[in-house]
Amino acid sequence: MSKRVCAVVVTHNRRALLPRCLDSLLDQVRPPDRVLVVDNTSTDGTPELLSREFPQVVALRLPRNEGGAGGFAAGMTWALAQGADWTWLLDDDVTADRDCLKELLEVSMVGGRRVVVPRRLTAEGNDCASEAILVEGAQRFEVVRVDPRRGRYHPVDLFTFEGPLIHRSVAEEVGMPNRKLFICGDDILYAIRINRRMGPLSCALATRAVVRKQLHRVQGIKARSRLKAWMTGDPVYEVFEDEQHWKLVYELRNRHIIWHELGWRRRRLQLLVLHLGYIGADLIHAVRHGWNWPLRLKWNVAAWLLGVFARDGMFLDPEAYRAQAAARRRPARRRNP
Repeated sequence: MSKRVCAVVVTHNRRALLPRCLDSLLDQVRPPDRVLVVDNTSTDGTPELLSREFPQVVALRLPRNEGGAGGFAAGMTWALAQGADWTWLLDDDVTADRDCLKELLEVSMVGGRRVVVPRRLTAEGNDCASEAILVEGAQRFEVVRVDPRRGRYHPVDLFTFEGPLIHRSVAEEVGMPNRKLFICGDDILYAIRINRRMGPLSCALATRAVVRKQLHRVQGIKARSRLKAWMTGDPVYEVFEDEQHWKLVYELRNRHIIWHELGWRRRRLQLLVLHLGYIGADLIHAVRHGWNWPLRLKWNVAAWLLGVFARDGMFLDPEAYRAQAAARRRPARRRNP
């Protein structure tokens, strides 16, 4: 396999994080042949930053924010049109260890895989542990536990867009990621389609290649549900304030689309019931905490209905959602003098 590599970084208003990501790519032992930044209409000075401090990086500014899904689809399309043999997909809030790309390319040769993904570490240094193998009969995922001492790579079916190295033949056979999903789950759905078209365990996780998250995970309010405990064995669920809730709305809708793609009817029915239970629980938390419950209820129900019919497409604008949530936020009570 030839080895012309284009690194594709998707960004949106991450001016403080993007330079560290780009520095890590330009400082690779085996640097990518090109670095492309797909800018989802950032308004925080990102274009000026790129032209001033990273003239060697190509910037592709989209006409509107298309989320991670649209950004990676646009980036892969551009990279392949420019003759890249491999596209290396990364979020703007991760950094890659210096030998990451070198190790990914070597594993692709050793293992004969056309998709190779790195080990991902949280900001605290722990394994993210979300790469998985599909267990069709049981309709579940089996998370891969990474141990570099037990092999240079592990076969996987599912991965995220935080460092996968993808050969152009994959895009030619499977197509591009579904840009209509906007965010959350577009990478999992793409991995499922690779599994369906190219066979199980056609991807590999390189245990010695590492990317690291810059941000700590956003913490929501954790609660317990008897319904969830009865159906899944895990009673814990999480709700987020208005600022982050829009992302969960997309995640809920896209999770239905993932189950639909897999054809897991039992799991899909379970998810529909759990989603209804979540809508009620989220309404209670929103009222209790003074969040914008009418707005949250509206989009939770919309996500449920779109999930029932497995309809993709951008249906919620994050900026508009945050503006509406802030406009209706309950003001602090004033005490009479």
